[in-house]
Amino acid sequence: MKEVQATLRFDQHSLGDCRQKKISRMLHAPDGRVMLLPTWWQALMRYAARVVNRHHSAVKDIDWDPVIEGTPREYRRYYAQGRYTVHEAFYPGDIIVVHAVIPSALPLEDFQELLRVAGRYRGISPYRKDKQYGTFEVVDVVQRSREQKEVANAISCNM
Repeated sequence: MKEVQATLRFDQHSLGDCRQKKISRMLHAPDGRVMLLPTWWQALMRYAARVVNRHHSAVKDIDWDPVIEGTPREYRRYYAQGRYTVHEAFYPGDIIVVHAVIPSALPLEDFQELLRVAGRYRGISPYRKDKQYGTFEVVDVVQRSREQKEVANAISCNM
């Protein structure tokens, strides 16, 4: 198994869907960080595996960290002239970082290709699961080592 970190850049808005007062928010962990549920990533990767016709069983064994790195902003989604709903959203160009553990049978390059296909054709957005929201491009996928994680934690704790 390999721990990986994927950096993604949104091409289209990814909108929150948890209605709270007058804003539809993203899901948040108790510490306030945004969450994109593992079941959403699993469905996305199953779709990508069908498209490329490879790694059907390997994508089922990916363990996704629900907490992502990224900061959403408020967005107004207009549904009629002068009428809108406010969402917490990632904008086109916003970057998020996702962490996962992939099986050894899935090469890093193939994982990256699956993410590219998923991001181009489906995307990830809690509001709606279609091409209109949450499409993304893969900026980078790297294998993480325990030392990297410990150094990153030490740096963030010291700030």
